[in-house]
Amino acid sequence: MVLRCCAAVRWTRALLLGGFALATAGACRTTTSESPVAPADLVITRTLPVRAWEVWADERLQGSVVRYEDPADSTKAYFSVRNREQQELGMIDVQGRTWRYRPHALEPEWLGTSTVLEGTRRILGGGAPRLIEVGLDRLRIPTSR
Repeated sequence: MVLRCCAAVRWTRALLLGGFALATAGACRTTTSESPVAPADLVITRTLPVRAWEVWADERLQGSVVRYEDPADSTKAYFSVRNREQQELGMIDVQGRTWRYRPHALEPEWLGTSTVLEGTRRILGGGAPRLIEVGLDRLRIPTSR
């Protein structure tokens, strides 16, 4: 009886170890790698703030929108959407594509394509916003860096 029991234990152990070996041998391994862009391939576009708007909704200041442009080419521009504390929460490009930044996320969240007003509402949330143009100095935005 003892011999049969020990043989059964050995047989079961052999099957388990063999199955584990087959399972791990057939497992896939996926790797990804990233490399930095070569300095010769970098294209730097410098933008400066040119216009600003306060965003009001439900009679409350929600934040602001600042338009940044390349001084050499005004078609290279984007809109920075900020909260009341001037923290940048998202951006809208000149084609109307809207992104919202999320804390601790590697990539911004794409919200869709629309007007600057609708993109601002999507980023800040809240009711129907109104944009009121103001001077850059009112928002304490430096005009050069």
